[in-house]
Amino acid sequence: MFKKIATSLLWLTSLPVCIFTLITYLLSYTLVLDHWSAGFIMMSLPFAMFGCFIIAFTWLFIRPARAILPICILALGYPFIKRTIVFKDPQKAENSLSVFSYNVFGFYGEDYTKNKDKADKMMEYAVDYEADIKCFQEFYNLDDNHRFRTLNKMIVENPYFITSNNDTQGVIGLAIFSERPIIHHEGKTFGRRNTNGYLLADIARKTDTVRVINIQLYSMGIRVNKVVREVEGEDYEEAKKESRGIIASLINGFEHHADEVKSIEKLIEESPYPVILTGDFNETPYGTAYGNIRDRLKNAFEEAGNGFGFTLNRSPTIVRIDNQFCSESIKVLDFKTFSDIDYSDHFPILGRYEVK
Repeated sequence: MFKKIATSLLWLTSLPVCIFTLITYLLSYTLVLDHWSAGFIMMSLPFAMFGCFIIAFTWLFIRPARAILPICILALGYPFIKRTIVFKDPQKAENSLSVFSYNVFGFYGEDYTKNKDKADKMMEYAVDYEADIKCFQEFYNLDDNHRFRTLNKMIVENPYFITSNNDTQGVIGLAIFSERPIIHHEGKTFGRRNTNGYLLADIARKTDTVRVINIQLYSMGIRVNKVVREVEGEDYEEAKKESRGIIASLINGFEHHADEVKSIEKLIEESPYPVILTGDFNETPYGTAYGNIRDRLKNAFEEAGNGFGFTLNRSPTIVRIDNQFCSESIKVLDFKTFSDIDYSDHFPILGRYEVK
């Protein structure tokens, strides 16, 4: 009798989980719902798939025939596994193009005394790393301080550059540095913060031109570690308050991203050149921003990454919010996340390409 009741309860649990997983697929594949609630549902996709996996595994030992449904649903979600984990070997090509991207957290310019060691090492790393094109988010420059004359340091190896802020003192926001001439550029700031927006550079190479777009979407400012600390300190009221703040930040972020991505889509669709897009999405690979860009460009991690490629150096650490995308005509040779470079709250990423 008990076994029959347990089996019935398991089946009643299985159906809602399977249906919810199908809904996350529908939203992620079609992006039919233009609402902040879709962002929450899509963000839960890996958890929904994991729930299906547990259910399928359980039914295999109880009643194998009932495992068919969750297994089929997992099979339908196979393309999303590529967004989570891949294992690809790097390829070689003559005249490859390397694009380096790094959210440098302002080089701790506004809090230098507490982070002197990290700031100095990050500065040295960002300057010395060799790449054809370097893209930065939350860039910082201060000409009257020898430690933060970052523009002067960067242009030694990459002499052509643009920034998203004409006033190149303090937190500039976005910056692109190139070994080759920039023949056209434009940019836009999203909202009041000069750190969020896009920066576009058409870069002339020996035999071709490529459009590089550096972006930073609206920052949701999620600090999970604060909630954890409050729970550990048994201050549950404060933990609830922080949790409500996170939910409000997510809702606000999803609404902003929907508008911001429309500007990015237009740049891609109207580009006369192959496109490489890089930057800080402030969103997981299951969100609407990622999905909309992926409809137009292919993701470098999915094409040539290795492992999970997590890019956030703070809680929650198991997410990839920094990305690179490129046009179909560009071949992705390699993609790396440098998880050992822990100077900023983001890890730097690098894509190597063959522009045909």
